[in-house]
Amino acid sequence: MIKNIALIGGWSILILSCSQKKENNTKANDELRSVIAKYKPTGDTLNYVNSFLKKLDDKNTEAGIFINKYEYQIEDSCYKANKKRWDSMSVHQNETARESFDSIITPQVKKYREHFGINFDEYAIAREFLVSRNSTVKYLNKKYKLGLWDPTLDPVTEDQQK
Repeated sequence: MIKNIALIGGWSILILSCSQKKENNTKANDELRSVIAKYKPTGDTLNYVNSFLKKLDDKNTEAGIFINKYEYQIEDSCYKANKKRWDSMSVHQNETARESFDSIITPQVKKYREHFGINFDEYAIAREFLVSRNSTVKYLNKKYKLGLWDPTLDPVTEDQQK
């Protein structure tokens, strides 16, 4: 009897564990794709946006996380690392400081983008598409707190419409 109970228990565990091994086919940017879908991009725009998102999916990285690091975190960390040195420079050296900053940040940003296999044109077109649509801006701002400009919240636009 104990042998039968153990055998039934073993089979039950085996069946349950096999049924739970369903493959999860969701990708990192599926939620964003559903927001984008309502705009029905076509042609080159569609190709660039899909390519950009696919490359991020391949590295299991969400677009909002990529944009945040690419546009904010890398620049902020480079600035903080060199702030003391730049603060010690005189006013006439400001142009040199800006060139110095660009020479530090540009390779870091490029290296991060290339880690995903994304070229600059591909990123620029995909980003322009994402930040020029109200729903995608709202989605990115809400989920990742990016602080992208949202034209629906612009008080100047509201004043002009009255």
